[in-house]
Amino acid sequence: MLYVIWMAILAVIAVLFFLAGRVLPQVEDHRQPRARIFPALLKPAGFLVLVVMIFSTFFASVYQVPAGHLGVIYEFGAIRGQVGEGLQFVAPWRSVLLANIQVQRRVFDKLAAFSEESQDVFVRASLNVRVSPQAIQQLYRTVGPNYFNVLVESRVIQNFKDETVKYKSVDIAPHREDIRKAVRQRLERELSPYSIEVVDLLLDNVDFKPEFKKAIEDKQIATQRALEEQQKVEGERYKAQQAVEKAKGEGSAILFRAEKEAEANKKLAASITPELVRYAMVQKLSDKIQVMMLPAGQNFILDADFLRGQAGKERR
Repeated sequence: MLYVIWMAILAVIAVLFFLAGRVLPQVEDHRQPRARIFPALLKPAGFLVLVVMIFSTFFASVYQVPAGHLGVIYEFGAIRGQVGEGLQFVAPWRSVLLANIQVQRRVFDKLAAFSEESQDVFVRASLNVRVSPQAIQQLYRTVGPNYFNVLVESRVIQNFKDETVKYKSVDIAPHREDIRKAVRQRLERELSPYSIEVVDLLLDNVDFKPEFKKAIEDKQIATQRALEEQQKVEGERYKAQQAVEKAKGEGSAILFRAEKEAEANKKLAASITPELVRYAMVQKLSDKIQVMMLPAGQNFILDADFLRGQAGKERR
């Protein structure tokens, strides 16, 4: 539209120059020769305006479309087609609007959502989308160049709200991957009719109000302390159990030793004879003893013959 207006203005100026160049020489004053100079310049000025129109038309027809973009052609407000990347020539009365067909990343910071208990949840997410080159004209025709704000942004906010409200506040963080997958699947279903491809959706962070985080932190500290006290009780219980087991072991060992000693004594008592006792006592006596005093009232007395006989055997 601007080109048409500009060309119309230049055309009017050129026509005026040519008409003035024809009319003024007929009415010029022959008494003033300098007055002939101005009419002689009118026709060249008209040609100069024509040259400006030609150059304006050329530059208005050249468009450079960057890589990863398409040029949507508009003619008086209506979409007439599209051109690819690179240097393109389009009719000067048409305009070209660049459309990005690359993967675009949008960050949603602190999306307000709610948990099952109506606790405020703040989500930070990153969305990567891409528009199909074949559908860009239809998308621009039905929705417009601001299709992201119209179609995508509102759906991302609503879908996160619908998913976080299914979980309690303390369960949102452990189920963040489930929330992310559910939101992405819903976006794919809702945006596919518009040829908008959801490349990826990342859940960067999940946050809560400071008061809620402080309450959760205090609860965790209390739980940790309770666990520590429970561990101490379990430790003392284990020590007591060890002491009991140790006492049982020592008692069993004493009982076993006593039983074995009793059994040994029983076998030893059964094998003792008077001759064996006398022999053992002689073995304990020194060979230099000539006289031995025994306490009165003993049950046995070694007679002198036995002692002399045993002593003689020792000397031999």
